[in-house]
Amino acid sequence: MSMIRPGGTAQPAHVFRPDELPAKNRGGGARTIPLVTAERGANGYLNGITIFEPSAQIAHHSHNVAESVMVIRGDAIVDIDGQRFPLRTFDTTFVPANVPHHFENVSDSDEMRIFWTYGSLDATRTIVATGEHGRVDSEATTDARAISVVREVAEIEVLSGHETAFEDAVREATPLFQQAHGARALSLEQCIEQPRTYRLSIVWETIEDHTESFRGSDAFRSWRELIGPHLASAPVARHFRTAYTGF
Repeated sequence: MSMIRPGGTAQPAHVFRPDELPAKNRGGGARTIPLVTAERGANGYLNGITIFEPSAQIAHHSHNVAESVMVIRGDAIVDIDGQRFPLRTFDTTFVPANVPHHFENVSDSDEMRIFWTYGSLDATRTIVATGEHGRVDSEATTDARAISVVREVAEIEVLSGHETAFEDAVREATPLFQQAHGARALSLEQCIEQPRTYRLSIVWETIEDHTESFRGSDAFRSWRELIGPHLASAPVARHFRTAYTGF
């Protein structure tokens, strides 16, 4: 694994080499190598590789989020809720949340590999036959410190007629956040029914990255100077963790 420090962001870039990363035995002749995880920088998805020995298959299971899988080596069978489809190299599946499925290696002599992506850091796996349930990211074993991201949600009301100027100010301020320690993602939503009301969401690695590191910085003061002329009242910010992901 190689780490690069690009300009303009506090978050490092990485090059992951599967043969240098730990693998988890999935049983039945399959093993999984997580690639991009929360510990390694992911914000809203997980991905990795599962390797199937000849004739191997994994247990029928479902996830609480959508999953896309590409066959990257060999030939496979995918069983989606009892319907079976042959797959060749680079064929790609999309399975909605909570739909049972599994993959099989059709070859009795050659290895098969898939590249998988889940649409959330909070993806789980439930085995149909046993009910065994757990987080997908628990399969990642690294020496990095554990990351359980938090989301800052700020409710912001702007002055009438200042909507466009406020949005421009947030765009201008984006580098201040991207260069802040622990900041992972930023998005701004506008209320449809009350267009003067906005919700700013920022993903941080820890609460302290926001409340201590960022709020005590020159970047925070620059941020408030940019948006201050457009505010109708002081923003109200709270921090949230994901309690449940249904689909």
